[in-house]
Amino acid sequence: MSTNQHSSHSLSQALFGSTPGLKECFLEAAESGLIAGLELLGQNSHLTSLKWQALLEDGMSVTEGTRIIHAEGSAAELDSAEDYLLGPLGFASGIATRAVLFKSACPPGLSLACGGWKKLPAAMKPLLREGLKVAGILPRLVDGEFVYIGKNGVKLLGGVAPAIEQGQSMDHGPVSIQVSSVEESLFAAEAGAGIIMVDTAKIEDLRAVNNALVANNFRHSTVLAFGGGVQLDQLDDIHSAGADTVDIGRAILDAPLLDLRIRVV
Repeated sequence: MSTNQHSSHSLSQALFGSTPGLKECFLEAAESGLIAGLELLGQNSHLTSLKWQALLEDGMSVTEGTRIIHAEGSAAELDSAEDYLLGPLGFASGIATRAVLFKSACPPGLSLACGGWKKLPAAMKPLLREGLKVAGILPRLVDGEFVYIGKNGVKLLGGVAPAIEQGQSMDHGPVSIQVSSVEESLFAAEAGAGIIMVDTAKIEDLRAVNNALVANNFRHSTVLAFGGGVQLDQLDDIHSAGADTVDIGRAILDAPLLDLRIRVV
């Protein structure tokens, strides 16, 4: 337990420790949204002394006042529970609530991913993945095993061709590589890239790459991905420009917490 957590726990114990008897509370929604993260709560060691029960399942919709969890314990335990219930559920549910908007707006045939989770602190990544799972969005560019090589990886490995060759030598599925031009995309396709990622945020670049791959008979053997500041209203245009999958970053990662509250009864 960190110093701040220990201090908070000690203050709570000092303030409520002499309060007799068991108390009960409900964690409930303060706004409409989609619940995610309940499955992870059972793994939180700080909640082991608290008797609690989930009243819903991940993926269920809530409105203001919907009861999500019932908890029972001492006054100090219920006071401390706020630190370990509100944050995790609020974050995962906020991600799910935002992500499902993208899923609903997605045209048929376009796959959605949110691969920007690596930019988050390690402790938040499982909660992000739970939110994405509830919404039906992949946490990685494509389903299954593959080797992803970003722009910096290409430079570190000495260029597109040696990067793809090194990726293929790992025998871990198709190689995905980032490109920023038609020339790079053709070079990557010729070198054997299975997934070509246009990461320029410009739909016109995606369209040009798609047209070039089609004209050179590479399109049938290549998954074409797109990323870079993707917004909800761009999905149809991205699909029309030729993308098979799109990587959504901050538009989902910056989702607000779902507003939750604990009410003692």
